[in-house]
Amino acid sequence: MTLIYAVKGKSETRDIIAKDADGTAIVVGTNDLIRASIGRQGQTAVFTVTSGTDTDEGSSFTKGVTGTNRLRIAGADLNFQPGTYTMTIEFRDNSDQNEWKIVDRQTFVMEGV
Repeated sequence: MTLIYAVKGKSETRDIIAKDADGTAIVVGTNDLIRASIGRQGQTAVFTVTSGTDTDEGSSFTKGVTGTNRLRIAGADLNFQPGTYTMTIEFRDNSDQNEWKIVDRQTFVMEGV
């Protein structure tokens, strides 16, 4: 688990390597997807971005051909309440019934301005 620190209203970019249960990097294929969601257990996510579908504010999750994926959260998308959240990274393998699988959980802390 990693700690991601952000400031409300300021863009944040991170390289994310999703890994298999055996620690091997998952290469997200052409028809596969990867997404990041920020939220708290039992509540609706306050932010979600999926590869191939940028948010209206410009956040994106770009699939990497070597297993390194780039998550960019636009400052305008960091418009929720400051605090500590969980960021879940999920992978959807097109060849495996399109089921979303959690491949990582990270602590996401956002400070106010």
